[in-house]
Amino acid sequence: MKKIIISFVLSLVILSSCNKDKQDDNIPGTPTEMKDLKVPANFDWKTTKDIKISITANTFGLVEVFSSNNEAYQKVFLTADKTYEMKLTVPAYEKVVKLKFSGQEKVLELNSGELTHQFN
Repeated sequence: MKKIIISFVLSLVILSSCNKDKQDDNIPGTPTEMKDLKVPANFDWKTTKDIKISITANTFGLVEVFSSNNEAYQKVFLTADKTYEMKLTVPAYEKVVKLKFSGQEKVLELNSGELTHQFN
């Protein structure tokens, strides 16, 4: 009997909380269509940005490009004394990328659309 009463009470609580959620959706002044949104004119809708990176090294080897939280973006094999140009598309929130080559690590700030780095 107690189980039935507890189940009934829980059902009422769950149902009443569902009704409250529906009422919250009808807040006055909340836009319901895109045309009703008020967005600043300088708001950037882009979710990605394109970066061109030119990398040179004086030896052959694999260079790896990582995100700020160490997710691999790209890996390429460099030819000694030859510049390699790569185009990366990264999330717009990304502020830096990490380059790893022959035990060296370099953090590049994404403050420009074109970056250059020389490994020794």
